[in-house]
Amino acid sequence: MTKVNLGDTGWSVWTDALLRTTGFPADGLNAFAAPSAAAAADDLLTGHGSTDAFDKALTEAITAGAQKICDIAADPLFREAVTWQNPGVLVALDGLLSGGPHATRNVRRRDRERAVIRYWQRYCAKNETIGFFGPVCWITVGPHAPQALQVHAGAGLLRERRVFFEGWAMTAYADHLATDPHIRRWWPPTLLPHLTLHQRQILRPMQPPLPLTAPEAALLARCDGRTPAIDVVTELTRPEDGYLLLERLVERELITWDAALPISRDAEHELHTRIETIGDPLLRERSLTGLDRLCAARDTVAAAAGDPDTLKTALATLDTEFTALTGAPPRRRDGQMYAGRTLCYEDTTRDLDAVIGTTLLNDLAAPLAITLVAARWLTATLADAYGTALRELHDDLREGTDAPVRLADLMSLSQGLFWGTGRRPADAVAEEFTRRWESLFGLDGSDTPVRLSAADLAEPVARLFAAERPGWSTARIHSPDLQICATDVDAINRGDYQVVLGELHAAWPTFDSDLFTVWHPEVERLREQLTADVGRHRVRLLHPDTWPRYTGRVAASLTGATDRLLGFAAARSADPDRLLPSTSVTVSDEDGALIATASDGHRWPLIEMFAGMLNGLAVDAFKLTTPTPHVPRITIDRLVITRETWRTTVADTGLATITDERERYLATRTWRGHLNLPDQVFVKIGTEVKPCYFDLTSPHYTGLLCTMLRTAGEDASVTVSEALPTPDQAWVPDHNGNRYFSELRLQITDPATADGAR
Repeated sequence: MTKVNLGDTGWSVWTDALLRTTGFPADGLNAFAAPSAAAAADDLLTGHGSTDAFDKALTEAITAGAQKICDIAADPLFREAVTWQNPGVLVALDGLLSGGPHATRNVRRRDRERAVIRYWQRYCAKNETIGFFGPVCWITVGPHAPQALQVHAGAGLLRERRVFFEGWAMTAYADHLATDPHIRRWWPPTLLPHLTLHQRQILRPMQPPLPLTAPEAALLARCDGRTPAIDVVTELTRPEDGYLLLERLVERELITWDAALPISRDAEHELHTRIETIGDPLLRERSLTGLDRLCAARDTVAAAAGDPDTLKTALATLDTEFTALTGAPPRRRDGQMYAGRTLCYEDTTRDLDAVIGTTLLNDLAAPLAITLVAARWLTATLADAYGTALRELHDDLREGTDAPVRLADLMSLSQGLFWGTGRRPADAVAEEFTRRWESLFGLDGSDTPVRLSAADLAEPVARLFAAERPGWSTARIHSPDLQICATDVDAINRGDYQVVLGELHAAWPTFDSDLFTVWHPEVERLREQLTADVGRHRVRLLHPDTWPRYTGRVAASLTGATDRLLGFAAARSADPDRLLPSTSVTVSDEDGALIATASDGHRWPLIEMFAGMLNGLAVDAFKLTTPTPHVPRITIDRLVITRETWRTTVADTGLATITDERERYLATRTWRGHLNLPDQVFVKIGTEVKPCYFDLTSPHYTGLLCTMLRTAGEDASVTVSEALPTPDQAWVPDHNGNRYFSELRLQITDPATADGAR
């Protein structure tokens, strides 16, 4: 059985589920809590307390926090996490330890303390799969499980840990090898994936066909992405002329001529295979020797697990080896988040087994179905909006000619519909989606939490979000992230819990990621399930390696046997057997429907060509409230769909310009009281990628907050949300009885299929 019914809603849940957790216990967030200082400050601000009492409490809080910071800086587990993320921070940690907790708190000291706190809150609060401090755990949804939740914690935090090369590092080594022309001739040249060779011309997006000479056309016909250059030129009278011609074709941006490595964990294996094809034994041995040196250095990094000092040395050695072999720096896109900057990374699995029972699913079925029905409407409406916009572009291209419209031209003209700063169809859909949601809540500007019943909402939701089917094939699948608020597993089984909808990845099958599937024992079963849900011949985008936030860790890994890779821009590593160049696809109007037809005759509704782009738009558009100054907590049955949230700007906080530590603390307490904030919150500053946890009773946290606000600038937005679950509502156990924050990710299938899905 691969699915379980989601109650009696008609929707179904995959029996495979993910549990993402933190790697440090939740109560670590209480390390800097200073309720006595907060109470003394509040008394002083309301005229009921004394200056002396406040100053004493503040000093004690600062002293206690400084000691805790030193304890954290000395913790081997914390040091190992930091070493993986940013080894340069170790200098700050060592500086803190050398000075001790009672050192003078000058500017440098405070900066170092803030660095520790910022990493610490992330490791304790964020369910991020980054290194061993955010382990993945595949669990089971069991239709016959006797309890809501069954959990068994193993003997350690981690069950398995592995170190992988970033794909760019392997590509860099392959490109270095290719500087030797005798090696490069063993790499396979291939036409860029968005171009098509048609007789003696190249079909290009938004340009007339490029005429070719007979030798060029003959040579390009053999550039199939599999055949090494040495065989491509073999039919020429002078092979050396063929290599020169290949080089000119590269310069004209018509072909790539490299090792064609994928942007995935498979890059290492593929490079090894590619090197093995080198016919010259000496060249092959030399190339393998360099790769073996890199792999040995990587293996030394992996063997350093548990020892931060050894790990630091091993990472530095790998960097040195890489630069010695390639002449390139061991960093890429330095300073950017989520860019796969370093040469390697570690991922891990948690030593935990869990089974989700139908008792838990049945409790959540009705409120989840409310959001899923709305998600279906969202995808259908996005499909209609983009269908209309694409129709207009198609008709413009069709005007004055009998020639069929090429998909490549349509995609080139449509880029502004998906990206950029202008008004897009998705913006209007998102606004209407939120407006309809808010009409259900009865928000009146008060601070009162909104509590709704799924039974009461079912009829108005069905009316407001009426849609017969999802908008495209992958829009059939939604992946909610659920955070269970409970003291422990027993509380969940007693029914003493609440669930927070952290995010609904609308129209996004998030299990289709190398980040997760590398740990699954039966990946082929996941692949078959995805194919069964979204149909065969799914069209996937072939992403360029410069695509934002696209690294080997998140590469799609459940590509079906009949799926096609749509080449729409210059990209590496196109699988020739799956490639679908956009210039080879025509778009025609058939009985009022726009149909995309490949050169082999396969046909899709046009919207399927844009599914990869629409998936991201659907995720971004699933917003349940508009960004008003205050939104109360909104709950459907026991599912919190919106945390209580406040929105302001840096300037309006009044905190960015204060530099004195005592005054900062008092000003933060004043700001907190003015907005009626809880003491434990997450704050997302507009200039930051992720929100940070803050305890507003802590002078160390308030110092970090004020510093971040000052750095952001007065115009930056500030979004504050309640911390839910709280540290005492973290239920995932370890063998020592610690509790960890977690995020349960389900993959849910719509009972309806997309129009034309196969």
